[in-house]
Amino acid sequence: MTTTSEPRPRFLRNLALLLIPALISAMTVFLLWQRHPELDYWLQLLDRGRTLLEENPWALIAALATLPGMGFPITPVILLFGVVLVPRYGIPSTLALAIAAQGLCTVWTYALAAGPLRGLLTRYILRHRELPDMSEGNALRLCLILRLTPGIPYAIQNIVLGILGMPFRLYLLVSIPTTSIWTAGYVITGGAIFEGQIGWAITGVIVIIVLILATRMWNRKNVKNAE
Repeated sequence: MTTTSEPRPRFLRNLALLLIPALISAMTVFLLWQRHPELDYWLQLLDRGRTLLEENPWALIAALATLPGMGFPITPVILLFGVVLVPRYGIPSTLALAIAAQGLCTVWTYALAAGPLRGLLTRYILRHRELPDMSEGNALRLCLILRLTPGIPYAIQNIVLGILGMPFRLYLLVSIPTTSIWTAGYVITGGAIFEGQIGWAITGVIVIIVLILATRMWNRKNVKNAE
């Protein structure tokens, strides 16, 4: 009886965790729209926000270097990075800035999870479960699975690899190239769409699609090998 009754509360809890933020967001959007129902108002507000970020690019760089590590979705930040900075700095320079900022985020989240916060995270997340001893091969495989599987929160990826004690050198050698490919796809797409550069926009979308298809094929291959 316990095996059939336990999953239901967990399902309801997870459903609530998804629905409550969605309802709050929908209600916030509704109330804001009720206050200013003119589309031009919001377009002007967005344009002012973009101008402000263009004049203060350090704010976007700081956001990409910090917010994703604290659980904020990384994709909107990278897209905004491309929309705002590509018109001013061009695609190559914007890509370099985005990869550097995300690389910094990749380092500090791992450093905290592997260092000062490791005991706390192990106590409250893993609940004192024994951590597996990982060889470099297993660590490499796990890192690739986390980095190449769409949908896993970026902060969770870094924290898991830090808690498990993946060697820092190997962590960087795998993380920076894999995350940079995703970053390039989103920066190119965001910047090109805003600038009306259809060719670059298509290139960015193709990069993202190829990545998604490649990761799915790679995951299926791993599942078959595991079986």
